[in-house]
Amino acid sequence: MVKDMLFAHYICPQKDKQVKLWSHYNTIAYTLRGKKTYHHGGKSFTTTEGSCIFAQPMAYTEEMYEFAGWETISFSFKDDFLRSVLNDYREYLSLNVLDYATGNRMLSLLNANETSIAFFRTMIQYFEDYHKLPEKLLEMKFRELLYNLLADPVNKEFLAYAYGVSDQYHVPIWQIMESNYMYNLTIPEFAKLADRSLSSLKENLVYFNMVRLPSGLLPGDWSWLKDKLNFSHKTIREIAFDCGFENASHFSRVF
Repeated sequence: MVKDMLFAHYICPQKDKQVKLWSHYNTIAYTLRGKKTYHHGGKSFTTTEGSCIFAQPMAYTEEMYEFAGWETISFSFKDDFLRSVLNDYREYLSLNVLDYATGNRMLSLLNANETSIAFFRTMIQYFEDYHKLPEKLLEMKFRELLYNLLADPVNKEFLAYAYGVSDQYHVPIWQIMESNYMYNLTIPEFAKLADRSLSSLKENLVYFNMVRLPSGLLPGDWSWLKDKLNFSHKTIREIAFDCGFENASHFSRVF
């Protein structure tokens, strides 16, 4: 742990096939071995050995595979740190090729080039040596990793996200709510996820016409649910679970 950043090397202890989780940190995870799938916003991203994933602060469903396991090295950080790195190295980054169309996705795959892979492999040695490194040195290494990923022309989506958080203090509240309403989070948890105070979040909920149900936060316009019921091949129980309801009978009563 360095300031409010966390670098970790671990083998996932998850026992259940699927679990719902959430984090108010940005996370970059590089898979050393095994397999895991992240589900969010109707999309799925599977990580296997050598793949790298970027997750914005969000709630998601994590799926493990029997006998596959999952070993990873991950780096979790807040937007402030990403903003600082971008501002320091802005002149060396190709900001004219930003992928704005997909830069708002909460979950995306990153290209890990040889330099980035070498960084991850080197960091494992620090964990195995069990000696404490100076915080300043670790912070410099974190900044090096982010710069290498941002400078990779394949990672235009990640660069677009970084540019977005440098251009505005917060990720828009509507984006946080629309991307995470289907998870059974409390109001205080949503406030932490959105990096807002509790009072500020409640003001935004009124402004963006969000409705608080016992199961979670849902958009005031429920046309999205009509489409899901009419065109999805999922059962009512599965749709209820996707929307954050813990049981189908409660879902039926509400809608």
